[in-house]
Amino acid sequence: MSVRFLIGLPVAVLAVGPVFALAGTAPAQAPAQALPTRPGISVNYSCTAQTWAGDPLPTLSVTATQGMRQAQGQAKTMWGGTAKFATITCTPV
Repeated sequence: MSVRFLIGLPVAVLAVGPVFALAGTAPAQAPAQALPTRPGISVNYSCTAQTWAGDPLPTLSVTATQGMRQAQGQAKTMWGGTAKFATITCTPV
């Protein structure tokens, strides 16, 4: 029984190997945010949101060095907790 297993193992590896080789040659996807992401490079964002009642809040200008998620967090604190986080959208300017 163990001899059959040892003979079948290399056959299985050889059969599955090309599948993983093809998966590794797929073209690389571009990042969702094509802005400079090195530490220390600041990017200006324009952020909008709604209150919990659904009213629009005034547009904010935010500078962030760590990306859009940081810009959303800064905008949230600048609005003083009146913004519903799921509605905050920041776009690079």
